[in-house]
Amino acid sequence: MSAGVQVLLTDNRAPLNVPVTYEVLVAGVTYTAAPIVVDFDGVAVVQTFDGRSVVGVEIASLTEERSAGSRSSVFEIAGRRDPAARLDVAGSFSYAWAFDVHGADAAALEAILKASPVIVRRLTPGMRDLEAVVIGIVTSWKDELITEGLDTWRRFSLGVRELSDPEPSARLLAFTWDDFDAAMSSRTWSDFDVLFDTWDQFDATDWALL
Repeated sequence: MSAGVQVLLTDNRAPLNVPVTYEVLVAGVTYTAAPIVVDFDGVAVVQTFDGRSVVGVEIASLTEERSAGSRSSVFEIAGRRDPAARLDVAGSFSYAWAFDVHGADAAALEAILKASPVIVRRLTPGMRDLEAVVIGIVTSWKDELITEGLDTWRRFSLGVRELSDPEPSARLLAFTWDDFDAAMSSRTWSDFDVLFDTWDQFDATDWALL
């Protein structure tokens, strides 16, 4: 939301522990912010797409197994030795991820997986050749205790299909208080109550279109 001087945005592509510099173009003028670092002293985090829920995890899969389909098809034709082909771009990667978490972090990761199938994995740069940031949709997951006795280390095994940014079907909004004032100028608080059942609906409203 903007008050005319400040805009709050979420960047789910920013890697951990690396300076990131943002630029914004406004009315033909480029403004550059001071570098920002997302500090983290662990190995990796898993978070919701909007970044509101984050949990630190240990990487349990040593090989980062992944696969992708060609999305091309071949069709056999009677009387021909070679088939006809339909060509397409290659599909995104499907991953098999395994994370180890302990105690309250296990409950936090479970809550993230239940909140939305779209998650973000961020790694500390330099972990072999692994992607520092991956956005994906969880297609399956299971978990199990991997320690004995009263210890509560739990391993989560996830099937994940990589997604592009932004999340499909999600609108990106940019509006000002002037848009809000114009939308509500002829409405009363009773009208406001009719429009929104929750604050989440209020937050998701594009005031420039209302």
